[in-house]
Amino acid sequence: MASTMRSLITNHGKYVESFRVFLENSTEHQCMQEFIEKQLPGIISSIGNGKSTINILSVVGGAGEIDLLMLSKVRARYPGVTINNEVIEPSAEQIFSYKDCQAIRWNQIAPDYL
Repeated sequence: MASTMRSLITNHGKYVESFRVFLENSTEHQCMQEFIEKQLPGIISSIGNGKSTINILSVVGGAGEIDLLMLSKVRARYPGVTINNEVIEPSAEQIFSYKDCQAIRWNQIAPDYL
């Protein structure tokens, strides 16, 4: 029997809407924020030692709110180090929002790094 489930990749509007509904009905962002505050500092404490560049890969980063929090922690731990952030996100709308979020908010919290 064929599956009745359709891929959200082919319908970007439905993908974005589904992701929004997921966030509204889950604790994913709250759990990620807790992880960022409690666990991430220990993890990033050694990733950039002696490096002039840190490469970060974001997979399905949505609009970038959580990634910005993580990038901010890395930037605070390694000021002056170049951070390359690559994003894999199937939704062009989310990529646009991600770039906008990063540009606006990063400029607000770290204008001297731009």
